[in-house]
Amino acid sequence: MGCGGNSPQPSDLSKKSSTPTATATPTASPSPTTAAKPAAFVRQYIAAANQAVGNGDVARMRAMSAPGCDFCQSTAKSLATFHADGGSYVGDANWHVTEVGKPTGTNPVKLSAYVKVNPHKVVSKRGASPEPDPGRLMLFDFTLAKGQGRWTVKNLVVN
Repeated sequence: MGCGGNSPQPSDLSKKSSTPTATATPTASPSPTTAAKPAAFVRQYIAAANQAVGNGDVARMRAMSAPGCDFCQSTAKSLATFHADGGSYVGDANWHVTEVGKPTGTNPVKLSAYVKVNPHKVVSKRGASPEPDPGRLMLFDFTLAKGQGRWTVKNLVVN
């Protein structure tokens, strides 16, 4: 698995200037509909999943998933039900991307990512006592498809 492509790259090393230039103002992260690179889309999908983990709002996660992605749909349903029943997490239950591999293919694109979940506690429903979760490191194998100018998760296998 290759390194993630998050290191800033100079846009053109041949253009050197001795005069100062303005610093670009950071822009908002691209929306799922405009994510140009598969690795960036995977990170956006994980951010959407973390929103669902945190508060049960699965709308973004579902919008980024194809209807046929069984893992995506079942995870979204489970998280929505978990929160509706008063479930919650104590500590950091978010999914943390530790490495994203190099994409293969063009459409569909296959891409793997290591995702770490830290140890935390799970309150399974309203009134339940917190139960420890040891955390884990997982390998997510994504298949992404692009249609109508946007990526979706066509399939996701978690190992």
